[in-house]
Amino acid sequence: MSMQRVADTGTSPLKNRIPPPDPNKYRSVRDARDWQNPYLIVQANGIRPISPAKDTPTMSPPDVVSYLEKLPSIAWPYGLVVAVQENGVRASPDDARIKRNREELLRLLEEAGVKVSFWPSA
Repeated sequence: MSMQRVADTGTSPLKNRIPPPDPNKYRSVRDARDWQNPYLIVQANGIRPISPAKDTPTMSPPDVVSYLEKLPSIAWPYGLVVAVQENGVRASPDDARIKRNREELLRLLEEAGVKVSFWPSA
């Protein structure tokens, strides 16, 4: 799992109400099932938030940011950080679409001030 610190640009509702990430709270998490903050799977057809509370549909990268902004503060126990993983089960033609979705997602998360914790593909 590698970490990327995203730039602190602009303001967003998330940054106004969610504290900065606290790596001490999630550094020891090794299994996605134990991750308590938002978890995003990058797919060829969009981004799929994984939520224990409900089945969430796949959405476009811009819609993901709107989705995250609507989550309650309790959904962010580690602070303003999300896990991001690429879909590991895919066909070769999907690679370019997954790369585009990932790049757009990371840009939008950076603009929103959200730190990203990268997880390996399953």
